Amino acid sequence: MNKKMSDKEELIILEQKIKQAEAYGQPIDKYILREIEILQQTIDTFVEQMEKEGRLNDAQVGAVEIRQYSAMKQLSQKINLPVDKYDKLIKEVQCRIVGQDNWETFFGK
Repeated sequence: MNKKMSDKEELIILEQKIKQAEAYGQPIDKYILREIEILQQTIDTFVEQMEKEGRLNDAQVGAVEIRQYSAMKQLSQKINLPVDKYDKLIKEVQCRIVGQDNWETFFGK
């Protein structure tokens, strides 16, 4: 019986492949892109569920989103992809949780 690998299991395997590729000087882009894809699917599902439950303004939910977007941003940086979209998503979450005016006070320039 061939069971589909869970996202967590696939992420672990991808991390191993990345370390191995780095050790041998091989490209890691395809592994990183797959990791980002998994993380994006996971956060999309999570946000959809939280929206159904009416919990999008919950600070804990926002913290989960920010951690996920930050991880995706770090992965993108690792292979020199643009990160502006993750900065924008993080800001949107922060504004949703604390409000635009408070965002300017706490996070603004």
